[in-house]
Amino acid sequence: MRKASVRAVGTGIALVLGAALVAGLGIAQAAPGGAAATSPLLQACGSKIVIQTDWFPEPEHGALYQLAGTKGTIDAKKGRYTGTIGKTGVAVEIRSGGPFTGFQQPISQMYQDSSITIGYVTSDEAVQLSKKLPTVAIISPLEFSPQIVMWNPAELKINRWPDVAKADAKVLVFEGGVWVDYLVAKGYVKQDQVDTSYDGSPTRFVTSGGKIVQQGFVTSEPYKYENEIKEWMKPVKYLLIKDSGYTPYPQALAARPEVIKAKRACFRLLVPLIQQAQVDYIRRPGAVNNKLIDIVTKMKTFWTLSPGANASNVKMQLKYGIVQNGPNCTLGDFSNARTQKLINQLKPIYKAKGIDTYNPNLRASQIQTNEFINKKIGIRTGKCK
Repeated sequence: MRKASVRAVGTGIALVLGAALVAGLGIAQAAPGGAAATSPLLQACGSKIVIQTDWFPEPEHGALYQLAGTKGTIDAKKGRYTGTIGKTGVAVEIRSGGPFTGFQQPISQMYQDSSITIGYVTSDEAVQLSKKLPTVAIISPLEFSPQIVMWNPAELKINRWPDVAKADAKVLVFEGGVWVDYLVAKGYVKQDQVDTSYDGSPTRFVTSGGKIVQQGFVTSEPYKYENEIKEWMKPVKYLLIKDSGYTPYPQALAARPEVIKAKRACFRLLVPLIQQAQVDYIRRPGAVNNKLIDIVTKMKTFWTLSPGANASNVKMQLKYGIVQNGPNCTLGDFSNARTQKLINQLKPIYKAKGIDTYNPNLRASQIQTNEFINKKIGIRTGKCK
């Protein structure tokens, strides 16, 4: 991170910056003579920002929970966690997805519920629904998807992507993943290998002895299968989807175009705070990881987290560059060239499947913007001081 960037401690409210930049990022300051301060963020965004996620709380969502802080409240029945952004007076309500939304994607939720400010929209989904449900992404806390396919190395001899097709094993995935269509189009997976009946349970993988290829997250499944799934308790091998040449921005935070227009002043202050929250979380994830465990425990569902799994998750995010700066020293920004390549990859797939919900003349700049990104905020590396 460059010297002029934001530095935060804990929840990101202790900022060692000049007053002008602090005010510009929406943090309340004491007024002269002890008068009550008014937060610029409160003025621009109102008293609450609602963020719709795509799943239960997990370390991949760490930036949002860092932003909201660890002293918030949980509505376990609705799957909602609400905290306050530092001393701004602005509440952040983080809504869980999955069963809490009937497994609908956030993009659909945003069009059904106008109280949602922003939500997770992966860029291939934004492309697919660009005509029917258009959205514009304003920041991507994750640079690459943690999506993998995995197998038992004692049973299947797979070392690179072309080997998956040669293995001729079933490829077990959730229904609706466009990345699978891409792999088929590339010849990395044969169509008759694809089995879309995956439900998230380890049962099929375990009972097959790992003779199938199964989707997962590099940040989650390898650790769980080796350390927590009692019926397995041994390593798996895997390939990352990003290494196949398919690189959408995962879980980018996006809004409907009319919301972008109406809340420009809000997003100008909010997006740098999310950037900094991700930097802070990755540097010191302990407090938020503990809070994530507390939240999901109170939800009392099948979804669980553990200290070991959370610590491994963050380690893997960094090891595989799931969280990193872009090709510059900035975290969370977008490359139009990268997304345009994705659009060009997806068009023939959607055309062949008869999908008509996308804009055939779509340009990357229509579904993502760097307008609100603070270029000075990023992870410190050897070249980024």
